[in-house]
Amino acid sequence: MKNAALLSAVLLVACAGPSPRPTQYLLRAQPAESAGRVETPVRVGLGRIGVAPYLDQSGIVVQTQAGQVRAARQHQWAEPLDAGLRSYLRAEMSRALGYDVSANPADRVRWDYAVDVYVDQLHGNMAGTAVLDASYRITPRPAAGEVTEYRFSQSAPLPREGYPGLVDAEAELARQLARAIATSLEEIVGE
Repeated sequence: MKNAALLSAVLLVACAGPSPRPTQYLLRAQPAESAGRVETPVRVGLGRIGVAPYLDQSGIVVQTQAGQVRAARQHQWAEPLDAGLRSYLRAEMSRALGYDVSANPADRVRWDYAVDVYVDQLHGNMAGTAVLDASYRITPRPAAGEVTEYRFSQSAPLPREGYPGLVDAEAELARQLARAIATSLEEIVGE
């Protein structure tokens, strides 16, 4: 009896050991090569980046069934999603436009165009697809033109299984969003 109690105590201590550390992911674009970049024809800045409340957490989100989502405990963003999106979108917009886009809100008074983005959905689903649904607004310097608003909604299959594949697919969708914003800017500016 004494041995059984000791064995139970040892098993409880072993099971109560530290849980595995979560895997954390960064949403970062590859650095753009500076060769061939042109002088900035207009000053573009990335303003507000907002995310839906269900995304405002560290866990990477998966839709388990219609209207139900679950945030992963062991697979997390390494920084707030809005901060990761700011960095990623700025780099990919700069790459698509061929000149640097600012992400410093303190410079907003010098921007010719401000781009504000709101992400309504960014998650995976059980069918192996990632979804990005967002809106963005391009605001010219006061008295320089009209504010234009756009919607972006795309999905993409996961290029590999699991959360690493989901992160890759979400990064590709964010790249497509950045390219759509760059195209909209080019149309407005008339390049």
